Amino acid sequence: MEPELLAEQLPLFSAANAETLAWILSLASQQVHLPQTILAQPDNWGREAAFILSGWVQVCTQVEGTEKTLDIFGQGSYFGTMAVLDDYPPLTRVIALSEVRLLVFSAQRFLQLLLKDSQLQQRMLKLTSQRVRHLYRRLKSTYQSPQRQLMKTLVYLAENYGQITDQGVKIFQFPEQILADMLHTEAAVVTATLANLEAHNLLTIRPQESCFYLPHLKQLHHFSKQFQS
Repeated sequence: MEPELLAEQLPLFSAANAETLAWILSLASQQVHLPQTILAQPDNWGREAAFILSGWVQVCTQVEGTEKTLDIFGQGSYFGTMAVLDDYPPLTRVIALSEVRLLVFSAQRFLQLLLKDSQLQQRMLKLTSQRVRHLYRRLKSTYQSPQRQLMKTLVYLAENYGQITDQGVKIFQFPEQILADMLHTEAAVVTATLANLEAHNLLTIRPQESCFYLPHLKQLHHFSKQFQS
């Protein structure tokens, strides 16, 4: 991988110079995983920190014997960093939803990276703060209708991880049960809401590409306000 591509794909390293980027690449390994591959689980949390170069993953946990999705990450996001920093393994798993390319650091090398570069420490803190803020907003929005929560989730995923195309912002076609788990609702509600968005030309579903296209994010955000509660 060229150092310039690393800066483009991973926000943590966007301010690093070419020399630092080359050094970062020398510390890490690049991995490619197929859909449904388990990327992290409780017995190996804290051993590695992984950054998503491309693809989509779900963070999930077991609830009464059933796997439930807690969050979805895409290109530019990361997992495993907090377990490295505080040595506390969460009871969660990370699973590839699509083919996923990762930049992976061993725990020792990730700590070495942060200790050497104070700017990276600040960037890591900022990104982690943004993630906490997002989780807080999700908690605050639980009083809203599942329809509005779903629309806001699609906007968030598109704005943070989507690919801009002539047809709109492209994101993965997430299974309806995964979206339902995130919003604590039924899959039927997700199905009906997606159909409603299609009818209003706010969503195009392309099963052959396994993706959603969102052509009008601002309109989608405003449309969601019709479903306040």
